[in-house]
This record gives sequence, structure tokens and C-alpha cells, in this order.
Amino acid sequence: MALLKRKEPILGIDISLSAVKLIELSRSGNRFRVEAFAIEPLGEGMMEDRNPADTDNVAEAIKRAWRNSGTRMRHAAVAVPTSGVITRTMPMPAEFKESDIEVNIPIEASQYIPYPVEEIYLDFEVKGLSLASAEMQDVMLVATRKENVDTRDAALRNAGLVPAIVDVEAYALENTFRLLMDSLPKPSAGGGLSLSKARDGLTALVDIGATMTNLYILQEDHVIFTREQSFGADHLTVRVAEAYGLTREQAEQAKRTGQLAEDYGPMVLEPFKQMLAEQIGHGLQFFFSSDQFISGRYTVDSIVLIGGGAMIMGLDRVVADVLGITTLVANPFKNMGSAARVNSGALLRDAPLLAVACGLALRSFD
Repeated sequence: MALLKRKEPILGIDISLSAVKLIELSRSGNRFRVEAFAIEPLGEGMMEDRNPADTDNVAEAIKRAWRNSGTRMRHAAVAVPTSGVITRTMPMPAEFKESDIEVNIPIEASQYIPYPVEEIYLDFEVKGLSLASAEMQDVMLVATRKENVDTRDAALRNAGLVPAIVDVEAYALENTFRLLMDSLPKPSAGGGLSLSKARDGLTALVDIGATMTNLYILQEDHVIFTREQSFGADHLTVRVAEAYGLTREQAEQAKRTGQLAEDYGPMVLEPFKQMLAEQIGHGLQFFFSSDQFISGRYTVDSIVLIGGGAMIMGLDRVVADVLGITTLVANPFKNMGSAARVNSGALLRDAPLLAVACGLALRSFD
């Protein structure tokens, strides 16, 4: 959903439930560089149903992130949640040009979208000739309710920025995933991760947020399955509060500073990591029982963790042990340079948090 197509770089701004994440990238040849980034927390009540509920305060957080990053750019890309988007592939006559599709798609969309057409924004992409008929072409419809776009648009504008592109989180993550593909384990002819020629390897990208965990299954660099689960890193805060008789705020502070009792690791943290690994396993089971999964053809070779929960020390090891699948924490900036003003240590630490923002910033180079 491009509101404005631009050749020069744009900021990637991810407005999640708990924070605003901002990043600016540049490119020289095939090499990217991080020019600026910032993360600004959001207070309770600022987001509701994955949308900015308090656009003024969200705008202030965006403004602080913009100032703290040191960037001077004002055009930005944001993303709507994958769960708030409907995608459908529709057949249309092969002779239809884009202008014909644009005229007809609101009419066709009414068959697929459970909302009045005037309440949604529509976009489309021509996928090519249909395999079912040479006289038809496949057109992918993308639709979302206007409030998903308008609230983000308002927050950016109130922050003094210019909305340039409204994307979908899943598509932003596809962009980021292309940077990670070289880090993934390669199937070999031996044991371990080896695959028979009859099986296609898939990757599970798991975005562990504060209250929600999103599972994306990717075939090569395309998302083929998504699932949202109501479980996230905030559950660890709740467990800390219950175990040590703290308020939620005190528990969060204790987590961040590491000022916890000696039994925190074995009594609270390790069981939580085990539970989180099991939750990821439940999400995978939903995929294995879905229409997209053909028994015997696909296998999940690796799991890539992103989001705040991915920063829990040792979670990747526990997930790998519990599920028997190679697991790694994403760092899309591994092969990037960074500007002198960028705190490289903080960038390395926060890399899993910036996956969506990175994918949005990469839209600069489409």
C-alpha cells in the first residue's frame, strides 16, 4: 500500500504494542549501512487492538525516537499488523491491464472481504497467468480496515513526519528475512539437517512480542502461513511478580537490572523458556495440520527468533532442545556497516527488536 513511491531512502518505523522502533538505512553497491536507529517505549493504553489508541502520545514517542536517532529524514514507512490484513488470490481476464484491474477490484473484493468496501483500503499485485486457464491471470488482493492505516498515518503526521508507504508486517519481514538467509543452516548430504530430494525445507520465523507471539512459515523468502498467539515476554514479568511478591512495575525493573534472587534462573526463567518453547511448538503443530502443509513434502529446517522475547538469554538453545530444530536469534545487521553516530553495541543487542523496522527501511531500495 504505497502512498508515495520514492527513490531516496525512507525511515522504517515499526509501531508495536510496547515500543516505537525507527531505523534509517543507506546502500552502497550491494552493501547496506545503518545510518541511525532508536527505540522508544510506549506507555500502557497507547495501543489498543494493535492500533494507536492515543495518537498524540504515540506521536510524541515517534518524535522522541526521531530526535534520539539523529536522523534528518522525514519520509517514513510503517506497517499494519499481519492479522489485520486479508489477502486473496482472484482470477481476472488475462487481457486486463492494471487500470482495468483497479476499476474492477472493489467489485470483486466484495466477494472476499467481510466489511463494506467503503471501510477498507485495497491494493493488489498481478501474480501472472493463471495455471488453471491461459485466458485468466492471478491477482493478489490485499485489504485492511481503514482504521489500521489512518491511526498510523495520524501518528506519523502528528510527529512531523510524512507517511510514504504503508506496508504489511509479513511483507516487511520477508524483506528482512532475505538478509538472514545466508546465516541459516544449509541442508547437507549427511545426517542432522539433511533432506531427501522429495522434501522442501521451510523456515519458521517467530516474533515474540510483549503480549503476542506471531509465527510465520517461510518457503524460501515468502510467507506461506501465519498464526498469532496470545503469549509473550510479559508473561515472564507476571511470573517474577508472583514469585517475589512484587508489583508489575517492580518486577519489570528487577528484570531489566538483574536485581533478582539467586533462584530466579532455575525457579522462574528456565521454566518460562521451556513454556515459551512449547508454545512455539503448538504454533508449528497448527501449521502441520493446516491446508498449506502436505504431509511428507515439507519439513521445518530452522527457527529464527525475533522480537523482544528473542533477547532472553539462552532461549534459542532451549527451543532447539525442546523442538529438535536448529534455532538462532536474528541479526539482520550482521553484514552491515554502521555510521559513526550509531552505537554498534546497542544495535547488536537490539537487533531482534528491529526486524520489522529494518524490512520497512529496505523498501527504500525497491
